[in-house]
Amino acid sequence: MGLGAVAVGGVVGGALVLGGAAWLAARGVQAGALVAVRSVGAIGGGLSRVGDRAEQRAAQWAVDNAELAAWEDAARRVVEVNARIEVLAAHAPEITASLPAVLDPCSQTPAELIAWCATANATIAGVERNLADRASSATVSVLRHTVDLDRPVTSAEAFARYHQALADDAPVREIPEQVGVDVARVLGRLSPTATDADRAAVLAAASQVTVPRPDVDHHTLLDQLRLSVQRANEHAGTIREDAIHAATMLAALPAEPADAERTRLRHDLAEVLAARREFDEALRTRSQRAADQVRGELEQRYVLAAVVDSLDELGYRIDEEYATSGERVRLVREDWPEHAVQLVVERDQVRDAVIRRSARTGTDARREDFEHEQQWCTDKETLVSVLDRHGLAMDRTELAAPGERHLPVVAAADDDRRSTQDTKTSRER
Repeated sequence: MGLGAVAVGGVVGGALVLGGAAWLAARGVQAGALVAVRSVGAIGGGLSRVGDRAEQRAAQWAVDNAELAAWEDAARRVVEVNARIEVLAAHAPEITASLPAVLDPCSQTPAELIAWCATANATIAGVERNLADRASSATVSVLRHTVDLDRPVTSAEAFARYHQALADDAPVREIPEQVGVDVARVLGRLSPTATDADRAAVLAAASQVTVPRPDVDHHTLLDQLRLSVQRANEHAGTIREDAIHAATMLAALPAEPADAERTRLRHDLAEVLAARREFDEALRTRSQRAADQVRGELEQRYVLAAVVDSLDELGYRIDEEYATSGERVRLVREDWPEHAVQLVVERDQVRDAVIRRSARTGTDARREDFEHEQQWCTDKETLVSVLDRHGLAMDRTELAAPGERHLPVVAAADDDRRSTQDTKTSRER
């Protein structure tokens, strides 16, 4: 058995729980972020596979890891509810305090996540009813003002009166007799999230029916009002759908972007969430590209974290003196004073190598090199079964037998890239 390549494939999407109890987020991988970024492409779509050959194992893996699938399904519901909360808060900032705080799915059980969603949805429904009642009351105020003036109002007048009524927060329940049942019924269909411009246009159209024009048939004015409400609702629905999509995208992207493009993207998505810009095709393409990149990064960290966590059970510890990153890590053992294992995740490959941390020659040094290489190969065999709990399957291709090469000497400050050329671990997609 020698040092070799390990092909890693499997179902990563639902593998957010380790050993059925230890949550991946506790080990430094953002489980909530991974679910959020996966929700962008397939909300409620179930598990996704990493590795072409994983198709043959996916069904059995899902059976063996039903708890993982249940957790991801529940976490996806949280992502959806979070998006609704964000959209409502952006539409009506004054009701933010009445909304539940968004939840980052992490250490909760599936049952706890589902219970939170039920409670949050009930609260959101109550807030939406309150918004609808306030909108209805303000609408009646505009119509009463129209009756008092005994003339139709303009869109600008309707806008001003409507928002004055909202600010006064004085309920006006009684509809003026002159308004009529038909007008009240049509206005009752207007979405509480209609834009200010659309609502003002609808109220101006309603005032035309409330104070009839002698030169236009009443039924014609009523039909125009219905059409105005229909258009306003369609526009509100599009804006709401785009805002929810934008909120989901924002949850998928790092809150503190590492580059200028992601910073600009977060700003543009926030503008969509606030209904200040359209979610056009160009922005959708940019968003999906960024989400795919983030997903790749998170899954890459997942693989590295899964390997490191599994090796911890075999006695390997992270070298605290080495500058660990999301792509590379150095592992040491208490019984290896002069050796270490270098791991690097780079795109579709996880490269590993046994290295020396100090220069030494002679028979004893060569014997130690051989023994540690041999132990590493044996431990990688054990790693195969351990990683299965993480939803990862490993295939090995030997490249060199222990003792066939001189181990590279790599100090902490050295460029470790040259230490990982001999062995490669590929994560098949």
